[in-house]
Amino acid sequence: MRRITATIAMLGLSLFVLLTPSPASAASTVEVTSATLVARGVAVDVTLTVTCDPGLSGATELIIRQRSGNRVAYASGWAPLNLCTGEPQAVTGRAWVEGGGLVLKPGVALISGGFELCGQDVCDYPHFEDEVRITR
Repeated sequence: MRRITATIAMLGLSLFVLLTPSPASAASTVEVTSATLVARGVAVDVTLTVTCDPGLSGATELIIRQRSGNRVAYASGWAPLNLCTGEPQAVTGRAWVEGGGLVLKPGVALISGGFELCGQDVCDYPHFEDEVRITR
C-alpha cells in the first residue's frame, strides 16, 4: 500500500513539474518610466521599461491624455522595440499632439498603449496604462 501511495505521489509531482510554465513563457511587462515635453508641448518623448521573451520584436502605440481646464489634450505616436533580450530594456517613442489640438503641459497625464511583439512562432500583446508626471 505504501508503494502505491508513493508511486502515485511521484507521478503527481512529475506531472506538476511538467505542466508548470517555464520563465521563458512568462508574459511581457511594460511600465512607463518617464515622459518629457518636446517643442513646448507639441510632443512628448515617452520612455518605457519593457521585459519580454528573447527573440520577440515589434512596436507599441502611445496614447497620452491630459486634462486642460474642462477639455482634454490628446497626443498619439509609437515606439519601436527592435529585439527583446529577456531583461528589462528602455524603449523611447514620441507622441504628437493632433493638429489644432491642445498642447500638453508639465503635470499628470494618462499614458496608455499596446505592444505587438512577435517572433517566428508566437506573438504577445501586452497593454499598459500608467498615470505619469510629464516633465520639461
